[in-house]
Amino acid sequence: MKSIKLLLLALALTTSATHAAEYKIDKKGAHAFIQLKILHLGYSYLYGRFNNFDGHFSYDKDAIEDSKIEVIIDTTSLDSNHVIRDKHIRDEKLLDTDTYPEAKFISTSFVQKEGKFGILKGNLTLHGITKAIEIKTEFIGEGKDPWGWI
Repeated sequence: MKSIKLLLLALALTTSATHAAEYKIDKKGAHAFIQLKILHLGYSYLYGRFNNFDGHFSYDKDAIEDSKIEVIIDTTSLDSNHVIRDKHIRDEKLLDTDTYPEAKFISTSFVQKEGKFGILKGNLTLHGITKAIEIKTEFIGEGKDPWGWI
């Protein structure tokens, strides 16, 4: 368990809202994914992803410190591109997905750092244990999409 680190990546904020708004994470449009990184034999890393997840977030560019996010991850949807390895990671020695089929991240605060960087703090529940974690963030941009959907 100690060697598994979850990375919440590519939760793109693409809005030009002038007040706080609620958004659903775009998993259907392939704009979001949740990746994992596992230490392998002490000298390399193995990457994988969770194919099934859901979540929502609120964002206000004028009050970014009030941003919030909640993500629920189906741990049984682990995919490291190797069926036997996936079975091993899902078994009771690691994720124990039969007992704990869900992981959850709920933010508690967001701290804007200098420039485009920040720290998203929250509680990650994995394997039935909840721990406070910090996720480094980088603001990439915002605005209307070229197709006029947002």
